[in-house]
Amino acid sequence: MSDPSERAPFFYIPIETAFMTHAATVLAMHSEMHTLFPNRPERWNWLDTEGDVENTIATRGADVDVLLSASIEKLDKSTLAKFPNLKMVASVSAGFSNIDLDECRSRGIAVTNAPGMNSGDVADLAVALMTSLLLRIPQTQDYIMTDQWVGAAPPLRHSIRNMPVGIVGLGSIGKEVLARLTPFGVDVRWWGPRPKPEIETPYVASLEDLADQCRGLVICCRPDDTTRHLINDRILDRLGADGVLVNVSRGSVVDEDALIEALKSNRIGGAALDVFDPEPTNSARWADVPNVILTPHQGGATFETLFSQAQLAQSNVENFIDGKPLLSSVL
Repeated sequence: MSDPSERAPFFYIPIETAFMTHAATVLAMHSEMHTLFPNRPERWNWLDTEGDVENTIATRGADVDVLLSASIEKLDKSTLAKFPNLKMVASVSAGFSNIDLDECRSRGIAVTNAPGMNSGDVADLAVALMTSLLLRIPQTQDYIMTDQWVGAAPPLRHSIRNMPVGIVGLGSIGKEVLARLTPFGVDVRWWGPRPKPEIETPYVASLEDLADQCRGLVICCRPDDTTRHLINDRILDRLGADGVLVNVSRGSVVDEDALIEALKSNRIGGAALDVFDPEPTNSARWADVPNVILTPHQGGATFETLFSQAQLAQSNVENFIDGKPLLSSVL
């Protein structure tokens, strides 16, 4: 299975239909995104939102030629309608499931992303979360914080060596997860919609079988209609009371209500989430959920990667203005 970081097919916008005014009015959908573009070209007319993006959209939406987006902003049809003269969306992230591609296609809006650049960073977090769960870090933290240590010895845990761990989706992020898990000595297997003969790691025929066989699942598959709630009650029950789950794909891939109920009823042993449905998630939703580790969708958000992704987005915008081929085109 592919994942959010895989590159979309290259698409060339003919010069005669490209944006040829040699200047552009640019709006960043996140108020802090300007910090990623310290050397933006003078021909960019950068709209200063003064911390209020929504007000800027309401008053200046018709002026915007180019939107700079991250994967957290939802660019659906109604949002895109606020930009009647929009010509390009440049995503400073690998994922583009937040963008209504059908609407962009119908309006002739170019879309680019920054594929494959954050796969290692996401995998770093995924493996750190998985090993923390397998080593029962949430439970041992709770053991100390509830003063159980004063009256009872801490419970033993199992060694993670030779422990079966499954990867759901072996695209670029999944392969990086595999590379990082292997030195721990765990028994790695994987599942996706089709086997990959070049991969020596054992392929399991179904997600159900993978959940049956493994103590942990790392979810890093592509988010789309076919993977919505891929991880549901049935899979959680197969993972079982000793099983743990890590999700670094998108929140929609996991049935969050089912996961919370499984954690509260101890039907699974723990979970770690970097992505949620919707985002941002509400802290009250997780206040009484045991054995969970939460991070705010920052798996790929390192200084190094973000500036590299922004540089690619800037190059794409420059090429689009000049009518040159785009470097990482989605549409």
